[in-house]
Amino acid sequence: MKQQPVMFDDNTILTLTREGERELREPGTTLAPAQLEALVLIDGQSTAAQVVKRASNVAPDMLRANLSELIGKGFISVVADTAHDALDPGDFFTIEPAHTIISEAGEQAQIEADTDTEFLRRNGYCVNMARRPTVERKPVEGRKLMVFVVDDDPDICNLLQLYLKLEGFDTCTAANREEIVTVFRRTPLPDLVLLDVWLTDVNGFDVLAKMRQHPVLKKLPVIMLTAEATRAAVLKGILGGADGYITKPFQIHPLVKAVKTVLGLKHDPKNQDWDYSL
Repeated sequence: MKQQPVMFDDNTILTLTREGERELREPGTTLAPAQLEALVLIDGQSTAAQVVKRASNVAPDMLRANLSELIGKGFISVVADTAHDALDPGDFFTIEPAHTIISEAGEQAQIEADTDTEFLRRNGYCVNMARRPTVERKPVEGRKLMVFVVDDDPDICNLLQLYLKLEGFDTCTAANREEIVTVFRRTPLPDLVLLDVWLTDVNGFDVLAKMRQHPVLKKLPVIMLTAEATRAAVLKGILGGADGYITKPFQIHPLVKAVKTVLGLKHDPKNQDWDYSL
């Protein structure tokens, strides 16, 4: 039976339910990038109109449809319907000079743009999302899957190599542009890339963009693994084609689960006999 759309207006305040938070905190999401973008943009204070306005890569009608669907699925709930002249919840947390007067539409638009920019730059946004493929992957006898760790911190590389080896993966690493290119020129290619953002001579988002434009590398699974933890960065990764996004500091067990999820492998938490956190 087809689900009926849930109606809401522009002044409705939306918040994530526990199920919605779980989609951003636990690997295994099957939501489309545009739906994940909607979840990332919801903070429990912004109105539906503000959420729609901040989504620059989705048409307003499409995003409203996504919000309606997510409400129907129980990932988003309605906090309140505010009147058109009601006080914006953000006003309680922003101190404006008493003499500030908005007299021009352009000035108002600039203030709104600054507010949206500040929202996206807000720090401390922790996610551990990974998209599940449509087909479950079966291990190939006699061949281990290869995880390519791209990070310029040798301690992180060494630790990831250690714990991925415990899970039966082969690994290789790179810390800069030249080393990344060297690995991608080898055959066979890695099966998955764990990609940091801030590297010595290249930005991870640029690497992701180049991969998604390359005829051979465009379908290679990528999980962003980075301390770049603003909403803007998470959205950049999701909309740029990343299959997962994990913010640092991270826990090793959820990271391994994310790797297995993106690769389409089964994850058995009962087999975890070691513990480590970064």
